[in-house]
Amino acid sequence: MFHRKTLFLLCLFTIALLAIFAACTTNHPTTETAKPVFHIPVVVQEPTKDTVEFIKAYTLRHVYFNYLGKYKFTDTLKLAENPERDTIFLNDEIIGYSHIRAGDTLNTDGFQIFVDYKTSIHKNQYKHMGYHESNYYFPIYIVNETSRAKLFIAKDRYMFGIQEAMDTTDSRGFKPIEYRGHDFCGNGYFGMIVRPGEFILGLIPKYEGNEKQSMKIRLRIGPQIYFSPEYSGTFNREQFILKRDKWGYLSLEDCNTNTIKSQFYGAIPKGYKERGVN
Repeated sequence: MFHRKTLFLLCLFTIALLAIFAACTTNHPTTETAKPVFHIPVVVQEPTKDTVEFIKAYTLRHVYFNYLGKYKFTDTLKLAENPERDTIFLNDEIIGYSHIRAGDTLNTDGFQIFVDYKTSIHKNQYKHMGYHESNYYFPIYIVNETSRAKLFIAKDRYMFGIQEAMDTTDSRGFKPIEYRGHDFCGNGYFGMIVRPGEFILGLIPKYEGNEKQSMKIRLRIGPQIYFSPEYSGTFNREQFILKRDKWGYLSLEDCNTNTIKSQFYGAIPKGYKERGVN
């Protein structure tokens, strides 16, 4: 009789424990960590005493988009009078990295591209040479809203990209108004690990001009070509045409297909097609 009573009490105790455990797990369900969401920050920049102007261009222009470094998602982005490449996250930099290799655990896909043409940032590219003239630029944000780390590839102090503008005289639409500048050295490449909730900041030239049309950015990150959302921007119609005295003209004449891929990132300049001139 004693053993039966003991066994009965043990059963009741076990049932009570199971009920308590079930109640705890029901009242506190497991939830996934929310993915980070990016919002274009308000840029606050220190004032400058320089003369600041929009860039004047009257031909297809070679460019280097300024690379300003990596930042965490924020509501307000504070920049110096003459912003330079940020070095806070040097531990996430892979020196000498120029392309994705077999077996790499990080990749260059999955970025989100945001632009803010309405915001103007001034920068003096030749301040170190004693110049006191700055130009206007606007920010581009290469954003990681995913739950995994990504890899951004750049070189020295610039990233690889050009602007395209709507050519209303051509049924094929967008045409480049910029191309990659000549590079004398194959060194200086690096990869930057961009973790969830972080972004890369770059500066894009703002032009003075007689045209205001839809524009977009063509950006190369490793093997991937990204396109920004379209924005309404200003430029000169002459920027569609590459003058004969520019080195890019000879490059297109000598090696058309390769130049379109390497200097225009696949965009075809006005008046050209791959393998020759129209």
